[in-house]
Amino acid sequence: MDHIFDLAIAFCGAYMIYTAVQLKANGVIRPGIVVPRDINVKSIRDREGLIAYTFPRALLQGVLLVLVGFAGIVFNLMGQGLLHVVTYVAVLVILLVFTMITEKGKRKYY
Repeated sequence: MDHIFDLAIAFCGAYMIYTAVQLKANGVIRPGIVVPRDINVKSIRDREGLIAYTFPRALLQGVLLVLVGFAGIVFNLMGQGLLHVVTYVAVLVILLVFTMITEKGKRKYY
């Protein structure tokens, strides 16, 4: 069962990387992923500034989630239960930090 959660974490990280690349390449801002769902994407004051601010952070978050997801699988296979729990704490910290960063950008670019 733990592998399912670890794969879900890695999949979410891969989706975040995909979203970051789409953001940078095509300017696609996904509500609920890049910005909060209640924000009207068309009313963003500084789209280019938001993209420049969000892209490296979203890419880093995606890479970290993929790494932590696969690390969780490795730790579980090695029988390192404590390190496996640490990976879940790391995911929580990564998500909380990205949420705080998004809120900071919200005040600046929306």
